[in-house]
Amino acid sequence: MKKIGRSLFVLVAAVGVAFVIQSSEPETTLTNYQGTYTCHPGVIYDPASVEEVEAIVASALAEGKTVMTGNRKFASQIDAACAGEGQVQITLKNMDKIVHFDAVQKQVTVEAGMRFNDLNEFLRAQGLAVNMVTELGTFTIGGMLGSGTHGSTLEKPSNMLADYVTAMKVVDGQGQARVLTGDLLNAARVNLGVLGVVVEVTLQLEDAFKVRASVNGYRSDDGLEDQVLDIARSHYSANIAWFPGLGRYTTTIYEPVPLETPGNAYNAQADVSDLEEFFFGLLFNAAHEFPGSGLQCLAASARYQARADSYFRDLETGRKVSDPVGYSDQMQYFKCKDPNRCIWDRLPIALQEVAIDIEQLPDWIRDVRQIVAAHPKTCFPLNGIYFRFGQASKSYLGMSAGRDTAFVGIEYTLRQEGKKAPKNYFVNLEIEQMSLRKYGARPHWGKNSVAIFEDMPSRFNRWPEFLQAKETLDPFNVFTNPFWQRVSGEIPLEDYLTPGCNTRGECYCQTDAHCDTGTSCQAGLYFEDARICRP
Repeated sequence: MKKIGRSLFVLVAAVGVAFVIQSSEPETTLTNYQGTYTCHPGVIYDPASVEEVEAIVASALAEGKTVMTGNRKFASQIDAACAGEGQVQITLKNMDKIVHFDAVQKQVTVEAGMRFNDLNEFLRAQGLAVNMVTELGTFTIGGMLGSGTHGSTLEKPSNMLADYVTAMKVVDGQGQARVLTGDLLNAARVNLGVLGVVVEVTLQLEDAFKVRASVNGYRSDDGLEDQVLDIARSHYSANIAWFPGLGRYTTTIYEPVPLETPGNAYNAQADVSDLEEFFFGLLFNAAHEFPGSGLQCLAASARYQARADSYFRDLETGRKVSDPVGYSDQMQYFKCKDPNRCIWDRLPIALQEVAIDIEQLPDWIRDVRQIVAAHPKTCFPLNGIYFRFGQASKSYLGMSAGRDTAFVGIEYTLRQEGKKAPKNYFVNLEIEQMSLRKYGARPHWGKNSVAIFEDMPSRFNRWPEFLQAKETLDPFNVFTNPFWQRVSGEIPLEDYLTPGCNTRGECYCQTDAHCDTGTSCQAGLYFEDARICRP
């Protein structure tokens, strides 16, 4: 990191903001939402103003420290939002307010620590909405821009919140607040936290609207590859959960309806009872520990049925609704009754998601059929393989940057002790490596494992322009962390090739030593360029 003298630190103190050098809470660790990843910065600050953020960054620069922004309970499986060990961590939990609202221009400016669901509650009361609606509303606005959080629509201009930003205020690498527009804004729409601290965001809104949801289950997936793009393109929003091990799939379709349409439904797919959670916990654990895949396929069958039935409820009565209509945000995103006790916090679940050119999706499905056929009785017990869709983004590093995109997600259960590879993990890895190496897939920045982020600069046409923006906004490289060093290639992934690294998600195996006991490193059964640890 480039160094500057103490003069800047003295200047910061002189203007009367040096008080922020004291962290507001004694804890110096951050943990992700599942408690499976812990980060160890040297200090954590919780600023309440732009001026405090400026002072923190200026002080870090003077002291030769690096800075990263991320919550104490961060929504990532890895260290994407963590400061390096002993470095400076900022949370924006105290910067969660609406700064300015313009009903005539249909714009709102918010602090970056505001939760998306809180923003939607405010906008709904004003008769306005955000075009893009993700499926989980509890993310912060800044976090959504850091990782490129998305929903599913090909009808709207974008499925990413990032593309509805008209202006963004950041504190740059020299501790100065500046408003980004034009090319710098396009670079910062999906910024990984390495261009500065995003402190305020202005969003373009539209009139509020309602949607009608239709949920259907199909007990045969014959010809899905020939229908999938028609499903995506002929509706306002479509989500598809494909269970190839069962030969089934489900669709959730949303269509806009006039605001006066009766209905006050909400998406209740996270409203899992204690009994249901207990059942799934037993089933998932048993599927790992017993030989064969029968229990895993039984769990997949249960999840298929849950997704094939309506999972929408009435806000007032709590009863299931067969023909659900409600406000777009309440219908398309779900939240937990108790935000501190969501099912994914208590059951060990991991996610991997990649984005491919939408035109390649039919061929990708055909290839996955071949992989599953090569690994008999493989089932995907949570949401199957989950498809969502979006138009090309003007962001430089968004998953859909420059191309209409199909987003492909696989969720899988972990063993309770978290030390062994999940059941049939090697099948997921063969699909993952095929997606990367045959289809030029782009991994989701906030999900996935260490290993998946290979050759990232080659996957984005505007990666050089992003680096130019970083040089402009952060000339002393204050905003960096181990995650950025890996994905940018500064730290080669080969450094993670250590014994057992495949089990930890840190590598694709090259030798048997990288695998768990009882498995060896082999070529993929269908995609032979893959390297997977199989029994």
